Amino acid sequence: MNKTLQQHLKEEHSQGPLTEYLKEIIYGGNDGIVTTFAVVAGFSGASLFGEALVGISFLTVLLFGLANLFADGLSMGLGNYLSVKADGDVYQAAEDKERIEIRENTEMEKEETIEILQTKGFSADQAQTMTSILQTNEDYWTDWMMKHELGMEDPRGTNPILTGFATFIAFLIFGVIPLLPYMILDTDPATAFYASIGATLFALIALGIIKGKVLGQKMFRSILEVVLIGGVAAVVAFAVGVMFRA
Repeated sequence: MNKTLQQHLKEEHSQGPLTEYLKEIIYGGNDGIVTTFAVVAGFSGASLFGEALVGISFLTVLLFGLANLFADGLSMGLGNYLSVKADGDVYQAAEDKERIEIRENTEMEKEETIEILQTKGFSADQAQTMTSILQTNEDYWTDWMMKHELGMEDPRGTNPILTGFATFIAFLIFGVIPLLPYMILDTDPATAFYASIGATLFALIALGIIKGKVLGQKMFRSILEVVLIGGVAAVVAFAVGVMFRA
């Protein structure tokens, strides 16, 4: 590979950590914000519209909020780790089966390959030639059939440990934001709750900005999408708290 091509691949196809783990950052961050705010909203919704406004304490919200933050964050991180591992195991099993088919039922696999290529717009002669070329490289032919026959992408390049860790860290960083007013403000619970609403909105906007920057999307659309989805969940959490008001 010449140096010009190497430089092109490095500049055009390299991914930074944010891009590589954007799904985990958005997934973990959004869930952390909404889940933690649900605790705050649950207590505050019940108190603000009931008779126990003075009964709610900063310590109560913090204890339940922080316990929820770490427990749910760890659960999400481990769940994502297990999900990535399971995806890899499923792919490996299907790949082993496909490789056996290529070795033991070669003619049928050739016919399937030709048919797939023809459905993609190649002529019968072109499909036959391309299949003959694929047949010379078993590994590539297996990968090709996994993608084009079974519709499966290889997930084994994803590190399950880093994926789970990224989800956990994103959950913690964004999930703690709705709790900050209860940590730093010395005021009444109602004021702290309204400040928590503002902090939650700020966190959702920040998450939308990260998403827009990394993906190169229109910023307004990216922010609106994240805020709407997270906002709906937050409103539902508050409404449930009201329903079970003291």
